[in-house]
Amino acid sequence: MILIKKQKEPDAWLRYRLTPNVDYQSIPELVEPLYKEQGYICAYCMRRIPHRDSVSNEGHRIEHMLSREKHDDKKLDYNNMVICCPGHIGTEDHCDKNKGSDDISFSLFDNVFINSLSYSNDGCIKSSNDIYDKELNDILNLNTALLKANRKSMIDELVKGIQSYVKRNGKLDKSFLCHMIEKYSSMYSKDEKQVYYPYCGVAIYYLQKKLNKL
Repeated sequence: MILIKKQKEPDAWLRYRLTPNVDYQSIPELVEPLYKEQGYICAYCMRRIPHRDSVSNEGHRIEHMLSREKHDDKKLDYNNMVICCPGHIGTEDHCDKNKGSDDISFSLFDNVFINSLSYSNDGCIKSSNDIYDKELNDILNLNTALLKANRKSMIDELVKGIQSYVKRNGKLDKSFLCHMIEKYSSMYSKDEKQVYYPYCGVAIYYLQKKLNKL
């Protein structure tokens, strides 16, 4: 995961939610701003969105971190919403699809939570906070075999890149790692959109860990 920098509530959504007796709907004026502020990656697993999984015709799901079912007062709150992938890869549900009406106690807008995360070489995501870690596994199911494999592929790609750099330059240096961290921390232009690299949070963690050892 990466820190989501929440933007100002869209004017079109503000007008919609202030309409008397209105109920929640996933209107385009809500969807597109969420895509843009997240760089078109899932808030939880960091897969590229929109993306249609084999069992669903959905390209995305709007996620209420505090569920609509349990928190009626939060169902129209823009600051309670992120956008996720359809949530099914391989044979398992994950992300919002698995979460359902459960709540999570952490915030995707909080650096304290993001800094609690780590990724092992096999692609497993963990949190140093036991409660958060349990939610990552039991509520969001973020350690499915295929999600772990996708994150491991990112790590393997970084290892090859670092090995190639060392072979060319004789050693690993801070400037190269800082450049790579900046690359994965920033959006880039793709198909006329500003996007993040899928699984960029894994790259940032791995590269920062390497940098800290120099």
